[in-house]
Amino acid sequence: MKICFFGIYNPNYSRNKIIISGLKGNGVELIECRTDKKGLFKYFDLVKKHWRLRKEYDIMIVSYPGFQSVILAKFLTRKPIIFDALCTMYEGVILSRGQSGMLGIKSLYIKFVDWLAVKCADVVLVESENQKIYFEKIFGKSSKYKVIYTGADDGVFYKDDRVIKKEKFTVVFRGKFLPEAGVQYVIDTAKILEAKQVDFVIIGNGFMQDEIKAQIGAYKLANLQLISENLSYDELRIKMLECHISLGQLADHERLERTIPHKCFETLAMGLPYVTAKTSAVAEILTDGENCLFVNPADPKDLAEKILMLKNNSDLMKKIGDNGYELYKQKFTPKMLAKDILDIIL
Repeated sequence: MKICFFGIYNPNYSRNKIIISGLKGNGVELIECRTDKKGLFKYFDLVKKHWRLRKEYDIMIVSYPGFQSVILAKFLTRKPIIFDALCTMYEGVILSRGQSGMLGIKSLYIKFVDWLAVKCADVVLVESENQKIYFEKIFGKSSKYKVIYTGADDGVFYKDDRVIKKEKFTVVFRGKFLPEAGVQYVIDTAKILEAKQVDFVIIGNGFMQDEIKAQIGAYKLANLQLISENLSYDELRIKMLECHISLGQLADHERLERTIPHKCFETLAMGLPYVTAKTSAVAEILTDGENCLFVNPADPKDLAEKILMLKNNSDLMKKIGDNGYELYKQKFTPKMLAKDILDIIL
């Protein structure tokens, strides 16, 4: 069996890299058909490239982000099309970033593209069971929706006992500064724990960056470091492993009921204890007190209490880190997730 990986995707984006390496690890021959061109030229380039290899594959996977690409693919091939949607475009553009556009026209356009993309695919891969329920609610009941968790690239994120932990107990938050991330609650928590010998490292940038920097400046915290430049994966892994626990998404936000961030799986892969808001999506894979600690969404006081609980209980911290790592090895490596995809295809 040969699979064509198709679209305008970035092959180094975590989701795509994990699926590509996982499929290859399962002995699948991949043919990549992608373009870096911009505007309408990218679609003409895809048509030209696909024409050359149209007879060389059995199944097509339209990779993330592929909402427009899967519509094009429907016109190019009669072979089975697997659409790695992950989530809807509406969630990423409207719910996360609030880019509704004038009079909601952009929102209506995005909803239409989402609907058409789902209709054009034979199988639609989504990121969680709750995301699957959402797709059924929005687009109608169908057997085409299949859950493939994101996982982590074990060539980048892995346990490394050679990395020395910081001398003072340190909590790391990394990720884009989007409303669902809840970075503001991390800063509030740092303020609460200012005199408790707990340091914080925030690694990220993005949509709410100005607000986050203003909040940090107003608090004048000596126990918080902000790293807003983009780091290489090696630098990011080391800076995370130097810390004692890793934070997930913390806001009270609709998106968190359906999405599980990349950093959740990456934290598990590194054996770091994971502390995150309790939401329907993350509760699909994690158990409070066993392989993570759950906190109330948008609750800095509860987060502070859970951080101190781990700081003062090294046995619990080790248990959560070790159990999370074992869970990752059992279910969320690239090879395991790609096998799940192959089980769907075959």
